[in-house]
Amino acid sequence: MRSLVPLIATLLPVAYALAVAAYARAYAREGGVSDHLGPVALRVAVLLHVFYLSVRGVLEGHLPLASGYDFLSATGLSMAVVYLYIEAREGIRTTGAFVLPFVFAIQIVSSAYGNQVTPEPVPLRPFWFELHTLTAVLGYSAFAVSAIYGVLFLLLYRDIKANRFSFFFRRMPPLEVLGQMNIRAAGGGLALLTLAIILGVGWVQRSGTGTLTDPKVWLTLFVWCIFAFSVLGYHRLGWRGPRAIYVSLAGFTTLLLSRVAVDLFFHSFHSFR
Repeated sequence: MRSLVPLIATLLPVAYALAVAAYARAYAREGGVSDHLGPVALRVAVLLHVFYLSVRGVLEGHLPLASGYDFLSATGLSMAVVYLYIEAREGIRTTGAFVLPFVFAIQIVSSAYGNQVTPEPVPLRPFWFELHTLTAVLGYSAFAVSAIYGVLFLLLYRDIKANRFSFFFRRMPPLEVLGQMNIRAAGGGLALLTLAIILGVGWVQRSGTGTLTDPKVWLTLFVWCIFAFSVLGYHRLGWRGPRAIYVSLAGFTTLLLSRVAVDLFFHSFHSFR
């Protein structure tokens, strides 16, 4: 079974590339059989990815999240899963041509360089700590998908304001629907990040490993507040224009910058190296 790992790692970018090509074809050619090829190809890629991570988990005895490249692979899978959920919820497939290239790029980096990293022994940890890590990855991935929808919203909003009815305008869902997709992805990420924070705090309190004054903990709470404000603004304050989009994009930008800042300038007890 161990010999399957490098083979599947090589096949994963190919599978995602086929899904990207199918969605791009559907985006360029309205209607037809090509509209159904993308979801099928993406589901095959996701199943292959789940199988790959499951095999590694069995062989290594823990969730394969011990390195930065493992984190990238899990992020790519999570983004694909979040996208499939939003697509099924909204019944809109044209945005896949913009989301899935990021999944492909993430996985090709992970597949190209991940196998060159010698895995270090991972200390035995309770399953709910691994659940904390998994929910955090899913939450971050949902925020990434939300950011992509946010950028698409702003691009479409700009075209409408300028009275430019381009091919992009014709192929995108209505502005209101794009806003819903942005907020739903952000709301899902917020719920998952909340669960990850609760599990992480519980693990720190029980194990004595790390501290709640860790910079990544406080930055995560700050990001949580930004996204909570965005979701609250949409559902309770009636934000339906770019305002909620800008707040959610500010949250994702803060998330990215905080991760870079922690890894480069601060010591954190759970940084990926």
